[in-house]
Amino acid sequence: MKIILQLLLIAGINIYLPWRLGNLLSMQNKKWLYVLFAAGFVSAFVIMPLITRFDNILVSLYYNLVSAWLGGLLYLTCFMVVFEITNLIYKMPAVKSAITIIITAIVVSVFSLFNAVSLQTANVTIPVRNLEHEVRIVQISDIHLGPARGKNYLEIIVRRTNELQPDFVVITGDIADGKSALTKNMFTPLKDLQAPAYFVYGNHDVYIGLDKLIKQLEENNVKVMQNEVLVTKGIKLIGLNYMKADDSVYDPHQVTDETIKDTLPLLDLSGEFPKIVLHHGPWGVEYMNEHGVDLVLAGHTHGGQIFPASLIAKLAFPYTKGLTDYKGTYIYISQGAGTFLPRMRLGTKNEINLITLEPVK
Repeated sequence: MKIILQLLLIAGINIYLPWRLGNLLSMQNKKWLYVLFAAGFVSAFVIMPLITRFDNILVSLYYNLVSAWLGGLLYLTCFMVVFEITNLIYKMPAVKSAITIIITAIVVSVFSLFNAVSLQTANVTIPVRNLEHEVRIVQISDIHLGPARGKNYLEIIVRRTNELQPDFVVITGDIADGKSALTKNMFTPLKDLQAPAYFVYGNHDVYIGLDKLIKQLEENNVKVMQNEVLVTKGIKLIGLNYMKADDSVYDPHQVTDETIKDTLPLLDLSGEFPKIVLHHGPWGVEYMNEHGVDLVLAGHTHGGQIFPASLIAKLAFPYTKGLTDYKGTYIYISQGAGTFLPRMRLGTKNEINLITLEPVK
């Protein structure tokens, strides 16, 4: 039902905008406006199957054009809503208003495109019980390598990570987004990591072909963790597959029938080592807390990526970015090193995360 309502809303926007803009601009024939918006509407549903099946320059170009259109459409919708509300109070000049809305949407879109180019480092210090000495972790999440970003970007991430001199690196899913990510040499920069690296997969990693992705990561010295536990640097590291919290939750990205609630009791979580869970999605913390988990590292949300989608993200996810304490279990959500669909960011940033764990005194 939710999906049907979302589709109706998106379809309604793509009908309303050309009709309203055409009227404001006093256009006698709105046919080409309707065609433009209809093409964008259809492309939004076509692009994901295309990039998961084909790897060529035309598909990559199409992906980036459609993505930019979708970002611009969001801004256009927002500014149109502001106009309609203002117009109820004070009658605005039609043509000038339409031109202003279009230009403003373009300007904000261009700014968001440039804002999504840079990569920053987010630092956080977290106190951890039963930790014998300081541990430095670099978390990398949601790079979405594929038609929007490639090997050169991964090289930048690896170089920045090495400069931070972590004890180990964790990659919390969605490293890939499109068949083009599975080219032979895409992940070779990971061999240059100067610390051990551990990976748990996200939903997009499954879409493009998980078995092949795992093979390529392991060939490049990355340990892929699939519902398993290991001890490193005095920490019990728990790597979970992408799954929902429990059977009461609906997940539109569901790729397995596993749940966090049912999986955790099957793992060896005994002992006095501090426990850190790696999971792509920021949920199920209540079950992790029951098993004495000290810290959860996750991603998936991109921090909302684009305002005002960041406001919606706060309604959709229990946690969207940064550090939160749930009854003694910390959860830290990375905004991600990359972007999904529109290569845009507004109110968020591309980041890798330096997490310093300190013993509780």
